[in-house]
Amino acid sequence: MNGRHSRGWALAFIIVLTGMALGLLGGISDGPRSNKGPETVFAIIAAGAMYFALFRGPVGKAIAKMLEGDAVAADDDAVNRIYELESRVAELSLDQQRVAELEERLDFAERLLAQRQDAPEFPMHRTPV
Repeated sequence: MNGRHSRGWALAFIIVLTGMALGLLGGISDGPRSNKGPETVFAIIAAGAMYFALFRGPVGKAIAKMLEGDAVAADDDAVNRIYELESRVAELSLDQQRVAELEERLDFAERLLAQRQDAPEFPMHRTPV
């Protein structure tokens, strides 16, 4: 099921449960007028507590996940993108070290060439005097 349909079903489920709970509470409180004893108050409190526990428990969490829909997939995508970015940063760090090493080698080669050009030229073979 795609995200839009699962959200629709979750909303319909919540509306049905809310209607059932309100109907139960209305039926309990509109009982015979002479029956306003502690049983009615206890029944209303118990129904409210069960309704609260239902939505705070695993059923409520499942409904919340259905309402979130694509949030879990988005989180997985974000985690994968973070791993990719971390690996790219590691590669760039290695490349930066390689470039720094190449710069040092180039500087060394330039110094050697500069020393060679500044040095006076001596004949390769000396003739005995």
